[in-house]
Amino acid sequence: MAVVNLKADVFTGEQDPAKLRGETVTTTFTVANGATDSALSTYKVGSIPAEAIFDEATMLKVDAWGFANVYLGTKTDNDAVGTVAKATGTYWSPIVLGDGKHGLPAWQALGLAANPGGNIDLYLHAAAGATGAGTCKGKIVYRYR
Repeated sequence: MAVVNLKADVFTGEQDPAKLRGETVTTTFTVANGATDSALSTYKVGSIPAEAIFDEATMLKVDAWGFANVYLGTKTDNDAVGTVAKATGTYWSPIVLGDGKHGLPAWQALGLAANPGGNIDLYLHAAAGATGAGTCKGKIVYRYR
């Protein structure tokens, strides 16, 4: 039987400070939509450094949102973080430990082709007209050097 001695990726090659000793940052928000808000409406809910790493503590309370679906993404990609039907439950965690976005810098987790540098703004998007007035409360959590 082979004996293997390896280290986690935080200890190999160039050490990423966000992975190794990243400070946890939490942005909390409440956003309200009107009953007459239409498709293509956008609601800015946060801004994170492009090199930050999303944390699985990111969560939204979606059951009071005035749209049938909740889309969280960037200005130009409405579901870059994810999407969920409001009817699926009260809370939604779009970042899951061990999923395809785990441990990646935000720009990669959001599917961008290159690091844009600076901050990336996050938005809730409306893909269809509102079903009524509502609110969405949440927190965006990330680790950053």
